[in-house]
Amino acid sequence: MSDKAGRIGEILDVMKSAWDLPADCNEGELFAYAEALYDRIVGGDGKDALYAYLAGVQVDNLEMAPSDIFKAIVDRALALADDWRE
Repeated sequence: MSDKAGRIGEILDVMKSAWDLPADCNEGELFAYAEALYDRIVGGDGKDALYAYLAGVQVDNLEMAPSDIFKAIVDRALALADDWRE
């Protein structure tokens, strides 16, 4: 479980560094999105499905302006996942 938590933490760090988060976004909410992204990656979701998920989080859940930054987060998370497998 600690490996999972650490890996989710890595994704969380990517999200925090990429997104200009709204003031009302709390750590628990963001952790839940990072965990869902992690679970989808481990579950084998393709890049397009991951993009769709995180685009929805960005616009619908976090109410941030539409942009392509979610793609950079997904791409970085997938690169991290490659590191986990080594």
